[in-house]
Amino acid sequence: MRQRIVTWWKRRRVAVAALAVAAVASVGVHVWLDVIPSVQSQAQTITNIDDGDSVEIAGQTMSLRSARWDEFEAPEGMRTVSVRLNAGGGEDATWCREFILAEAHGDRAWLDARSVVDVPYDAGEASCRDESFAYEILAVFLVPDDAVGPFHFDIPGEPGDVTRFTVEE
Repeated sequence: MRQRIVTWWKRRRVAVAALAVAAVASVGVHVWLDVIPSVQSQAQTITNIDDGDSVEIAGQTMSLRSARWDEFEAPEGMRTVSVRLNAGGGEDATWCREFILAEAHGDRAWLDARSVVDVPYDAGEASCRDESFAYEILAVFLVPDDAVGPFHFDIPGEPGDVTRFTVEE
């Protein structure tokens, strides 16, 4: 009986070793592609900004100017939320990452939809500029009719840092 077991292991040692290497590689790939990015994305520092306060993001000094509902024409069942920011860059001014509007008490979030809404060219910049002069930013979001707010208007800055303004109707 003992000799059968030893013979079985000898005949299958390459396959068992390959299976062990594949299992270790599979666990490593899972950790690399799923676990590490998930942990990093959850490690965000969110800075809440009060009304009227200004903040520095990407070398820009920004403040929330206004939020308007239904300023632009939207498809049926949708409405627009227009968020205006006053901005001014400095020597270190760079482009911002994409703006996000999210329900404060829900799971839904929307990206800037300015490209699909008929927004006049001169209504304001679509994003941060790497310029040093003062300018206005206009972010337009399409949200469903049932989205009533309050909303979080998030501006990602440096990786892992998010500046958040509260937007209410």
